[in-house]
Amino acid sequence: MAVIVLGGTFVLDLAVAVQAFGRRPSVFSKIRDEPEAPYEIGVCGIAPTPTSLGFTIADLKPVDWITGADTVVVPGLEAPWAPQDPAVIEAVARAADDGARLVSLCAGAFVLGQAGVLDGRRVTTHWALADEFRAAFPKADLVEHAMYVDDGQILSSGGMLASADLCLYVLGQDHGQSYANDVSRVLVSPPHRTGGQAVYAKPGPRPSGPLSPVFDWLDEHLTEPLPVGRVAVQVHMSQRTLERRFREETGESLAGWIARRRVERARALLEDSHLTVTQIAHAAGFGSTESMRRHFLTHTGTTPRSYRETFRGSVSAS
Repeated sequence: MAVIVLGGTFVLDLAVAVQAFGRRPSVFSKIRDEPEAPYEIGVCGIAPTPTSLGFTIADLKPVDWITGADTVVVPGLEAPWAPQDPAVIEAVARAADDGARLVSLCAGAFVLGQAGVLDGRRVTTHWALADEFRAAFPKADLVEHAMYVDDGQILSSGGMLASADLCLYVLGQDHGQSYANDVSRVLVSPPHRTGGQAVYAKPGPRPSGPLSPVFDWLDEHLTEPLPVGRVAVQVHMSQRTLERRFREETGESLAGWIARRRVERARALLEDSHLTVTQIAHAAGFGSTESMRRHFLTHTGTTPRSYRETFRGSVSAS
């Protein structure tokens, strides 16, 4: 197994990969009497290479090591859209041609894209880099909010700590779920998390085009019923024109945009307020807890109560 280090490699991704796939820590013996590393692992690159935290790594195996590996792991890195070292990119492409399994962590998917191995492939990356990834590799099938994706020869994880999810998944595939579960016990990390990255994603800035006054009015009235007819009368447009212009400016229907904004408001209240879930449902404009739960699942992949437990911790008002 080759783990690639490039300029600006995220130390967290690198550490997770080496810890999951490399030499077993001494505490592992308290769980399982298998001290051997599950793989022959080599950390490869052009030494010395600076990491994301500023220090350099000098003890690296040569780039040629990549082409002889059965599995190639590419951790995330700063500025992943920048052109990477041609020798490394060529080595990754050659490894793919020879049938090696390619595993990208976080923004490491950009490196696989530069190697030309993602056309027609399902892949994920950090949710905050989705727009940049689509622009750079339009022929790849980006699964934006997945925690990780297994597309056969190519596996990829979402942002940062999702690398642990994918590494544990790979261990389970190669060495059995029991072994992966024991490694997860050492990492004190669940062997599988439900949901995906959507629960962590923050909304981008609101569009600032000609419909900005409409957005302002909608935000001020989110707690009220907002059928398209009422909104059309308010903004002096026909319903058809309003829907067309809304899609042109936001990429969403009016109803879809309103539901998403209500979910965003509910998320903020779940994190920062002591309101009950029922109170939040009404404060966000859903009218009922069931309606909020349905839309919340659609947009975040989890329930309001689970979201609150994750981002606030258990509170008596939940």
